[in-house]
Amino acid sequence: MDVTVTTQAELDTALRDHGNDPAAVIIINSPAGVWLALPSSGSATVQAYGSATVRASGSATVRASGSATVRASGSATVQASGSATVRAYGSATVW
Repeated sequence: MDVTVTTQAELDTALRDHGNDPAAVIIINSPAGVWLALPSSGSATVQAYGSATVRASGSATVRASGSATVRASGSATVQASGSATVRAYGSATVW
């Protein structure tokens, strides 16, 4: 099941409803400059597309493509492709 979100409220709802479902894919497609934050708890996996901007922490996993921007900290993992921009802090992993 794919769930596409563009706002923080939609992301929070999607994480609450589908965050523990391994078959669910949460797709972030927010407008440029609108930062969405993944919580530091949990282990959600999301995909960021287009001009989406995401802050990831804890054990979140983000797949970023297009012109997406991700700031990762804690033990977050980011897979980047295309023109994606990633800033990693702490023990965050980028590949």
